[in-house]
Amino acid sequence: MPKAPSDTAFRPEKTDASKSLSQDQYVNHLGARLDEQYEPTYSKLDKQVLRFFGYFKEAVVEARLENHRIHYLTVFYYLEDKSIMITEPKVENSGIPQGAFLKRHMVLKPDGMNPFMPQDFRVGLDIGIYGRSIRIYDADEYTRQFFVNLGEPQADKQAPPSDPFACSKVPRSRPAENDLKEFMEKSLGGGKVASQKQFLDKDRKVLRFFATSEDLPFVIHYFLADDTIEIREVHHPNDGRDSFPLLLRRQRVPFSNEVK
Repeated sequence: MPKAPSDTAFRPEKTDASKSLSQDQYVNHLGARLDEQYEPTYSKLDKQVLRFFGYFKEAVVEARLENHRIHYLTVFYYLEDKSIMITEPKVENSGIPQGAFLKRHMVLKPDGMNPFMPQDFRVGLDIGIYGRSIRIYDADEYTRQFFVNLGEPQADKQAPPSDPFACSKVPRSRPAENDLKEFMEKSLGGGKVASQKQFLDKDRKVLRFFATSEDLPFVIHYFLADDTIEIREVHHPNDGRDSFPLLLRRQRVPFSNEVK
């Protein structure tokens, strides 16, 4: 009978040229003991993704508030097949399309020959992808630990620039009113119109004063909503006076501190 072949004939030792990426470049970066002789790359590096944070500048023409806009991106690098996906966080009412910036696929370097490798992504460097120069300014904790295990730690986080258009939309506190300017405007019959906030906060809030003039009683109403004054007469039955309800209709009254 012919002799059965041995198992060693079908399982020869692998050479450096026949080893996969999971056996020569990224060896045990998680620190666990694995049988790497027959473990394929897609099995060992499945669901292991590096995440980088970057931005690029886009020129804006014919705009008064900005001459460029900053686009903040998240770059995902999939170790199993060296593919890249880029997303842009969605901002409500931004006016520009956001979300999926680059669908997942293998991206070649500008030379058109070799794909991007994890070592090409470094904090503080510019990465050219399809004509866009993306500056990498940070990476997540898993990505940093991955490069530490490779012996190539990433640089510290850098502060990304602020978007000029977003900064212009931040509400700013108004300076205090000039008292002299307001006095001169009111002296000439003008002045600042009562704000809507004053009306909403003090609506239906009225101060009431009791006064007399020439032995006749009056009631003075001061409306806090718009700083107006109303003067009403006080009548009694058979007081011998004409029953006019108002001595002064509700209106603004110029202030005078003269004492006679």
